[in-house]
Amino acid sequence: MYEQHFGLTCRPFDLAPDPRFLYMTAQHSRAVANMKFALLNRDSFLFITGEIGIGKTTILNTVMQELGDDFVTARLTHTTLSHIELLQALLSEFGMPNYKKKKVLLLDTLRSFFLQQHQEGKHVVIIVDEAQNLSGPALEELRLLSCIDTADRKIITIVLTGQPNLDDLLDSPSLTQLRQRARLRQRLEALNEDETVDYLRHRLSIAGGELDRIFEPEAVADIHRLTLGIPRLINTLCDTALTACMVENLDKVTTEVIDEVVHELRWQWFEERKEHGEPAPAPTGLPAPGPKNARQPRVMLMVYKSGQLLEQVQAAQFPFVIGRGNANDLVILDKEVSRRHALIDCISGIYVVEDLNSKNGILVNRKRRPRALLRSGDVISFGLIDVVFYSDRAAAKDGTGKHLAAATNSSSTGEALALEHSNEADQTARRKARGVVELP
Repeated sequence: MYEQHFGLTCRPFDLAPDPRFLYMTAQHSRAVANMKFALLNRDSFLFITGEIGIGKTTILNTVMQELGDDFVTARLTHTTLSHIELLQALLSEFGMPNYKKKKVLLLDTLRSFFLQQHQEGKHVVIIVDEAQNLSGPALEELRLLSCIDTADRKIITIVLTGQPNLDDLLDSPSLTQLRQRARLRQRLEALNEDETVDYLRHRLSIAGGELDRIFEPEAVADIHRLTLGIPRLINTLCDTALTACMVENLDKVTTEVIDEVVHELRWQWFEERKEHGEPAPAPTGLPAPGPKNARQPRVMLMVYKSGQLLEQVQAAQFPFVIGRGNANDLVILDKEVSRRHALIDCISGIYVVEDLNSKNGILVNRKRRPRALLRSGDVISFGLIDVVFYSDRAAAKDGTGKHLAAATNSSSTGEALALEHSNEADQTARRKARGVVELP
């Protein structure tokens, strides 16, 4: 495919969980070391959680490859099973298919196999992917399997991997005994922006390429923004972008190529709602929404013209539409602004801005973008108008003054803090004004 076009020895962003391409961040290094220690120590249970595509399988493959032939492994990928089907699936994975429904017979066969492997100096490891889908009886069956011991040591280790809601499942009071049998509970987080750059550089170097030669810096920044630092999404986006460059005979991946690829992949951050108001589905691969009663962060929009603050508006409901028409949530009366110019939406807790086919388009952080994910401090521009997107959840982490001062060169930290801490009555009056901005 594109390997010859870029002078690469292989595809650096293939989706197969190849241990050669494992990029070891600090958390990945800890995960590998902790897993190796737990397996060598013959722990009964290991729990590994993280978003889809975060790299759980790659880490497991790396550890098992390093440990060698002294470990006999079975992997279950279908987890919507009854407790009987679970035992049958395990026997099938170990090469002893048995589809009888007599539970005692199934357990005796498994127990005999475990003891035989132990006598031969091997340790049995059962890896269960997508374990958040396991039923309560199936989890209890796994716990009881882990109780098969010899006089001197454990002979089986069970590794449960799954999405973040596996943590919620494990924390339920009914699984106290299961939790107590595990010393390792590893949570993998998405890559930050610097780690994303290093991840791209690492994978390209394994394939004989150089990041600076193949990707423009602006494109790399957009890759992190669009994928939220999730490795599988990074691989999908980069692999498709490199293919597009080959087809169009381009030497580098640019922001324009990234935009085209996002359209091809149909990563739409906003889709028109149906007439009855059904919400649009979240983009493929993004984190699932949290609990319905979870507190949503407060979103403020700071409206500037030529560096002068005009208005501060709270976006309380989404989608939040911006334009010149009076029916919009934020009305900006300016000739550069279309009747319905753009909207800000919240999809599964992720904020996005989308141009609504306006005449002049939008800029996000001074770059023309048809759509973009938003982080606190990002600046959306409509001609001479700058709208600063501000989320108080991010500000609580990084400091309110830092976010607003960095986003707007025209306002001081003191002014930003004063705006943030303005009294509630003043904010209520602003909201009642429906966000109409009269330009001087």
